[in-house]
Amino acid sequence: MADSQYPYPPDRFDDEADAVAFHGAHRAEEPFWRQNLLYIIIIAAALVLLVVLLFLIGNLGGGGGDDRSQEPTTAAETTAEETTGEESAEEPASEEPAPVADKTVPVLVMNAAGVDGLAGDWRDTLEESGWEDVQIQTADTQQQEAVVFYRDEADAETAQALALEVGAGEARQSDEFQNRITFLAVESPGAGAEEGDGEG
Repeated sequence: MADSQYPYPPDRFDDEADAVAFHGAHRAEEPFWRQNLLYIIIIAAALVLLVVLLFLIGNLGGGGGDDRSQEPTTAAETTAEETTGEESAEEPASEEPAPVADKTVPVLVMNAAGVDGLAGDWRDTLEESGWEDVQIQTADTQQQEAVVFYRDEADAETAQALALEVGAGEARQSDEFQNRITFLAVESPGAGAEEGDGEG
């Protein structure tokens, strides 16, 4: 209504109304997250997808690395097994060679069993096998087992070869006898040869 048609005189309320500018009611502004909700959802989905892809790639890469790391180990184990097999196969070949006898060395055969003709039988047997100087004698005491003795270390190999031939086991060094090699016989040549072949 125009002021000219207002029937009442102005009062203090009219003065306050003239002093205040016109304003109206309006909606409150929406928060940032609601205005950009669509973009936030898209970015979150992209991040989740990126994490999943990185996880899958890491697992695939780790599996491939394990395969590659196992190959050298397997090869090393195979090589070690082959080497062990070769060493096992070579072990018999590394045994010490049989002693070589110098059959020109004098040998004394002593009858240590009290059996008549035992020393003579051994002399004939040894001479047939190539021993050139074989003497015989009867021992003062009887023995239970055959033994080959040698005086000097230089005759050790020949004495051992004779011990293997007559089946007397290991030759022994001794100064008890004057001869370079002394064989104390307790069995006939046939029995001694069989034992020697068995031990050889």
